[in-house]
Amino acid sequence: MAVNLIGEDIKLLRKRYDEALVMRGIPVGYQYPIIPGSDEQGQSLSDGYSDRIETHIFFEGSPKIKTFKRFGWVVENDSDLPFLIHCSFNLPKLQRDSIFRISGQYSEVPERIFKVTEISYDIQAPDHLVAQVVPVYDKNIVGRTEREISRTFNKSNHFLKSNSDYRGHERVTKEDTED
Repeated sequence: MAVNLIGEDIKLLRKRYDEALVMRGIPVGYQYPIIPGSDEQGQSLSDGYSDRIETHIFFEGSPKIKTFKRFGWVVENDSDLPFLIHCSFNLPKLQRDSIFRISGQYSEVPERIFKVTEISYDIQAPDHLVAQVVPVYDKNIVGRTEREISRTFNKSNHFLKSNSDYRGHERVTKEDTED
């Protein structure tokens, strides 16, 4: 007779993990992409992000190869491993290209932004999700909501630049010469 693993036991484990995150976890801001998509090369595109959701995570800055194998990820060497974020199973709409904003907790350190590349969970007891993340260095591109994007690119404060060099002389491009 087969017993359903996703029963009351796993729900209890997920609640306990959420309590542990609140008590011992790092407070972060979380945003998910609203309309995710991809271009012809398979690179991800996202038009806008959701409003910031405050949550808690466990951040693993130097994971071991054994940790990656436990989650089913294949890793060749331990010289350049991605960071891991352990988060709640109940986190809304966790997906690829979601971002986590981690700021200095005890000092005025500027916040660091991490983008999700892969998601997995422990097969033995799926009480939380684990996300591979990479740091994002251009903070102006990621995490803007649709309201911020519309404010940036409206006609009152965004001007199209002419095709000119730094001295103001008009630049001739390859497209201009082909006509």
